Amino acid sequence: MATTSVLYVHRRDAKTLKSRLETESLLDKRFRMIPSASDATVVLENSTHHHNDGESDLPTEGSAVDAIASGKCIAVPVTDECIGGFETYIKESSKADTSGQGSWKTYAIAFGRQLCPFSTSALGNQNHARTSRLVQQTCEGMRTEKSKCNYQTATKTTNLTNIQCVVVETLVDYYTENTKQSDNGVDQEELVSFQAMLETSVLSLSNKACPKKLEVMGDDRTLVVPSTAFLLQENEPTNEFHQLLINISSQIHNSPDKIDHPTMYKVQEKLWINLASLYQSPRVVRRGDIDPESGVRESGHRILWPLPVSITSSSNTASQCTNHGYIPQSTGPDSSGWITVTEHKISQSFDLTRVMFSRGNVTEKKRFGLLVQPDEYVLDMYAGIGYYTLPALIHGRARHVTACEWNPNAVFALRHNLKANRVDGRATVLEGDCRLTLRALMANIIDGNHHYFDRISLGLLPSSEGGWPIAIECLNRDKGGWLHVHGNVASTERQQWAHWLCRSLVCISKKNEYSIDWHAVCVHVEKVKSFAPKVDHYVADVFVGPLKSPLLSEKGVEDVNTTGVLHSGVFTATPLEVSAPSCALDTEGVIHQKWMM
Repeated sequence: MATTSVLYVHRRDAKTLKSRLETESLLDKRFRMIPSASDATVVLENSTHHHNDGESDLPTEGSAVDAIASGKCIAVPVTDECIGGFETYIKESSKADTSGQGSWKTYAIAFGRQLCPFSTSALGNQNHARTSRLVQQTCEGMRTEKSKCNYQTATKTTNLTNIQCVVVETLVDYYTENTKQSDNGVDQEELVSFQAMLETSVLSLSNKACPKKLEVMGDDRTLVVPSTAFLLQENEPTNEFHQLLINISSQIHNSPDKIDHPTMYKVQEKLWINLASLYQSPRVVRRGDIDPESGVRESGHRILWPLPVSITSSSNTASQCTNHGYIPQSTGPDSSGWITVTEHKISQSFDLTRVMFSRGNVTEKKRFGLLVQPDEYVLDMYAGIGYYTLPALIHGRARHVTACEWNPNAVFALRHNLKANRVDGRATVLEGDCRLTLRALMANIIDGNHHYFDRISLGLLPSSEGGWPIAIECLNRDKGGWLHVHGNVASTERQQWAHWLCRSLVCISKKNEYSIDWHAVCVHVEKVKSFAPKVDHYVADVFVGPLKSPLLSEKGVEDVNTTGVLHSGVFTATPLEVSAPSCALDTEGVIHQKWMM
């Protein structure tokens, strides 16, 4: 058993609630439902709870707590996403909002936390079994011992997250293994006092030092730790987690000057092992930033655990790698950095220490794939590992996709993914700078088979402006085509960016004789995700070509006689002069990042 988040429901509604939660993937299947416990912690009551007949089941204040404490309710384990949705519903209901009526929210009478047994499948997994013992012994043990020592904050244990429980358990082990022990074992009175101090200290850690949630990545559930979490900084011991270990080490040795740094790194390694068990993860990595000035945009992720023998044989190297992580010497499917992420039935494999991957683009990948038509020739100018190439081939069933990429590690993964998804027969990979490789390609394909590309993805952040001229040259010479232009744009400049983009593309087109009369029509701007405060990642769907092209009429865009932007069904002509937005390149062709800070 382990403490987890639950929704409380009357017994008669338990199956209905479970079924509806399961349909929306909000059920935490690691645990089984269980009757409510007398010591359960009720965090928030649903005072507007209604049953099927519309009559309130809880006419008097406090009856929900009484029903839960007496075991008349069922505790249904749920995800954090479910709890967040329930909290929002309660707040909106207080404003007489009935939007949640008829949904699973109307069946729950409260939410809280209590001990729940692991499901059969979880208990059959050794990692889950370990997690069960780890979290249960920590939380239950501390709850029992606190009552003995009259610890004042008796309710705090129930507020510990599972991650905090693992931190506590790891540090308790560190304490018991390093303190002087009598013949009867660890002094229980001292241990109780230490646990009380430790719980308070862990609860006081900021979210940066000890996050309440961690990200899992990929099909194998690789655990991703934030760059600032559980970090040891020996030269600058101002980090919260580092200072906590220093305090514990000082207490063990009864000396503020005797700090056992090698042991502290071993504690950190033990923490990675325990967190990996909690999340059923085969490895733990530390998140790293992507250098915005880096041309190949390599990943900053580093592997924290497990470490290879070549590293563990050197204590100094092992300590640094346990803290900051390492990059494997080799890459490929057999390397320790290789990972597979399956999205919308598309398998994407890559080396997470060498190649970037954004989970926030998942909906845009699917959207792009659905825009692609079966007979189209598609160009992906910044293909990476196949983020948009694969959806175009698999979901859009494009006739052929040409994928450009200059990061050798991404090219390796791209070729692997094309074969793994069995679409390599309809794809061509151009390795190198697309501004050069595409010119060479065009010289060879203007042979009557087709006149360049119908749809082009320009998925480069923070800006793909440097690729616009060659992109227009690559469009179908007879009917034009679609450009899907990505960019990081100030939220307040969305419309300005769309008009400036269209005017810029027209200006580029007029430099070519065959496209001198072309126009640009932006039919949609999609927000992909938030990139930074007041800065969003947008994609503009822009048609560039002759206005009489059938491509525009197929989109339902008619009676347009000039360049402009379609927004909410209203077409607005783009002025001849449009002020450049903050994200535009400077006069020397360079984009600066300071405006996004």
